[in-house]
Amino acid sequence: MPSTIPTAPTTTLATTTTTASPPSADEVCPATACLVYHIAERATWSDGTTVTSDDFIATIADALDPLRGGPSTGYDQISHVEVIDDKTFRLDFDRPHGAWQSLFDRLQPAAGSTTIEDVASTGAFRFVEWVPGDRIVLERIPGWWSSVDPISGLPAGEVTEIRFVFIEDHQDMLTALERGEVDVITTRPDEETIGRLEDEEDIRFSIAPGPFWEHIDFHHEDSLLAQRWLREAIWLAIDREKILDRTIRLIDPGSSRLDNTLWMTNAAWYEAHMTASHDPAAAEQILVDNSCVLDDDDVYRCGDRRLEFVWATTSDDPARREIFESVSEDLAAVGIDLAGAFRPPSAFVAREFLFGSSEVWQIINFSWRARSDPHVAETTYLCEGELNVNRYCNPELESLMRATATITDPEGRAAAINEVDRLYLDDLVVIPLYQKPTMMAWSAEITGPSPNFTYSTDLWNVAAWSGKSSLVIALPAEPLSLTSHSRGDDSAEIVLSTMLYGAFGMTPAQQFVPVLVESVVVLEGGG
Repeated sequence: MPSTIPTAPTTTLATTTTTASPPSADEVCPATACLVYHIAERATWSDGTTVTSDDFIATIADALDPLRGGPSTGYDQISHVEVIDDKTFRLDFDRPHGAWQSLFDRLQPAAGSTTIEDVASTGAFRFVEWVPGDRIVLERIPGWWSSVDPISGLPAGEVTEIRFVFIEDHQDMLTALERGEVDVITTRPDEETIGRLEDEEDIRFSIAPGPFWEHIDFHHEDSLLAQRWLREAIWLAIDREKILDRTIRLIDPGSSRLDNTLWMTNAAWYEAHMTASHDPAAAEQILVDNSCVLDDDDVYRCGDRRLEFVWATTSDDPARREIFESVSEDLAAVGIDLAGAFRPPSAFVAREFLFGSSEVWQIINFSWRARSDPHVAETTYLCEGELNVNRYCNPELESLMRATATITDPEGRAAAINEVDRLYLDDLVVIPLYQKPTMMAWSAEITGPSPNFTYSTDLWNVAAWSGKSSLVIALPAEPLSLTSHSRGDDSAEIVLSTMLYGAFGMTPAQQFVPVLVESVVVLEGGG
């Protein structure tokens, strides 16, 4: 008999267990689209029980539970679950779900408490203890089901214990690493930090583009900035290479510009869509061609509007002050004036300011966080999107963005997402600048650490690390909670990444790798 999974009030999802010998699960799709999951035979929980279809169904129920904030994107499109056997199940969808590899990023056990002390682990490590204000301790699972790190494919390492300690202050974290009190830290680098670590023979470090990308937005409700020709003039006037030289290249000389808003520079699907060179002469010529006239104070007037704009950003980031100074110089050279509005972060992100009218700000500089899949950022590109700060509206682009959500072929979907970004940047909606660099530093005794800052955590391949049996890892804050469904807490995410694996893992190049599944078959409706 079908059993109803707990869901949001507006959703009904049935689960059926097949008892008769059915046609091959890989051949039948009675819905619009289907996914057939074949769970890895060897995948087990740390208590010895095997990972089954019931665990995946429990994960769907947890994602849809209104008490967890459901419904969740993707899961809310599932109309039915057909359990073929313990290791095989089929998901039926009302419409194709393009981001299907992002489903089941962390498996929820079918039985037991969600409190981490009571939850078995699918990862290489399991929970031992949490001493509030002091430490969280994990241990490697004896006879763990995988002989290799499943994401990197490297042989299993020598680490048998991980001790997480909580160090909020950046300088204290560096000192603890230098003294050998911790083995691994992750932090935002600055010139002083790099200088300190470069002289340490017993420390290794890596700087790479991080998960936050810096950009400049135009308020498209402003009558002048709504004109593409003016945005083009501003774009050509801004020297992005100079901005990088005055900001992140002081830390990492090899840093490159970001020329895409949906794929970050380290993604396998990244394409550069904003490559024109700095050209102030062409910028000023655009103003002249559009009947703008230079006033006596060397600021252009276009009709009855002087080209003077309020530039808004946060007051706590020195790099953003450098960006403002650099852009002010560039725009002044072509007859455009900026007035800086620097606000504390709490006031900046207030909805009445960040989402305020064009009377509040006209040009704004801040950062978005890149996520594991571009579909998370969809609302930024929709006309009435919740995160459409700049009020840009292009029905053609919106239609294309929505269509990417139904493309199930990863390569075809990536190409469609790049087409959205190409159109977005061709219309000069925003000016992407760079990804903020992040640094991982570790004891030279350890082998195996590798940056995966943008889409995962720095412990994505810790199961393959060697050199020490016990690691001490610094977290910038103590987790607020530690349950199998903890979300949005960076410290909790780092701890849980070593304990709770999902159907797929993600490499630094944003490639999905099967972990708890042998394969997933994508079926179109009709068989």
